[in-house]
Amino acid sequence: MAHPAEQAFVLLLPTDVYATAGTLAVILSIVLVTCVRPQLLRGFFSARDLGRWPVLPTAAVSISALASLVYGLLVYVGFYGPSDPQNNLLPLTVWTAWWIAAFVVQGLVLDIWRLINPWEGLHRLVFEDAAGPLRLPEWLQAWPAVCIFLAFQGFVLADIAPNDPRRLASFALGYWVFTFAGMTLFGRAAWLAQVECFTVLFRLIGSLRPVDLQGRFKLGFVGWQSLLDAPLDLSRAVFCLIILASGSFDGLHETFWWLGRIGVNPLEFPGRSAVIAQSLLGLYASNAALIGIFALSVWIGIKTLAAVSSETHTPFATAFCTFAIAILPIALGYHIAHYLVTLMIQGQYVLSTLSDPLARGWNLFGLGDLRITTGFLNTQASVKVIWLTQAGAVVVSHVISVLMTHHLAGRFCNKNKDLISIQIGLSVLMIAYTIFGLWLLASPRGA
Repeated sequence: MAHPAEQAFVLLLPTDVYATAGTLAVILSIVLVTCVRPQLLRGFFSARDLGRWPVLPTAAVSISALASLVYGLLVYVGFYGPSDPQNNLLPLTVWTAWWIAAFVVQGLVLDIWRLINPWEGLHRLVFEDAAGPLRLPEWLQAWPAVCIFLAFQGFVLADIAPNDPRRLASFALGYWVFTFAGMTLFGRAAWLAQVECFTVLFRLIGSLRPVDLQGRFKLGFVGWQSLLDAPLDLSRAVFCLIILASGSFDGLHETFWWLGRIGVNPLEFPGRSAVIAQSLLGLYASNAALIGIFALSVWIGIKTLAAVSSETHTPFATAFCTFAIAILPIALGYHIAHYLVTLMIQGQYVLSTLSDPLARGWNLFGLGDLRITTGFLNTQASVKVIWLTQAGAVVVSHVISVLMTHHLAGRFCNKNKDLISIQIGLSVLMIAYTIFGLWLLASPRGA
């Protein structure tokens, strides 16, 4: 019972073999990519223009305005619906449909955030394109969004009851009012680009999509749009890193290893209220550690390049802000791996609860008789498929990150030995993170 999602079955799998193979795959990709000239990857990451694509801004505004109405209804359900989080549509929608599913759709399929953003459409209808009376300074960049996102992660991982419908409804309502007021005072575009953390988050993750439908139908390899955005400003470069660090700690803080470090018996977990300080400290220390390790990896690469090529000078800040965007595939891959089982189970609850959001015996969409099943977690064969899918997401995301990093390195140097030199620190980091990510998937959990 200490292993959620039948982690006991996972422990019966030869996870050490799979983890070793996955790590070797990443190492091999690093070795092979050193033989590839950046010019070839330039073509690899170039998009094909497949023709015009209809742009329907009015439809997008209308759908976004409708999303505001849905948001309000969900908040109402949170306050006045069932108190059980598994039967209340607000926590199910927020943590499953939005935080898990929409995140993946945004990164792989389409710009869903543009449609479900609960502020932009309504704000356009009410204020059109009127500028706010105040201005956000440009030097502020997206640092407010970074701080708010870290606070959000603290709520997710350390709050005593982030699933409690009424508690979540209070936070959701307060954040909606805060954001809409900020857009009104400081201007919609500036507030969404600098302060509203989820817009910044989804725009960054959305840059990984292979398809672009903004006026033209463009199709390319995963990450081609991200490479066009590099280098990012420092705040967004840090944002890329905290997406990965926060997601990684989300998995780490449930493991026996972490619970042992903070003196908690994983078989007798005392509850979230007993580990609030430890969770917050671990979350923010993990973010600081990854930023520091990434910076060190970039610095090692620059110093190594300077040692082998006196003709090349690479500013550290420029390299840091350029290479940071190559972390995004790993963040998306780990998000998929970490939440796959949760999505498979909780997604069924979302569909079931849609039929009766207020628990009054309704059957609005004929889904009231949907039977929730976890049968796919009861056999070793199906758990093996799930675990290999999770491990595959981690490995493939690292390989994509390796390709993106090599492509970006071509902006600083061209000779093969120089390309290897500037990436040496980042290559070690990616190999180590592959091992860490696969270890997380296979580790027993108790929180």
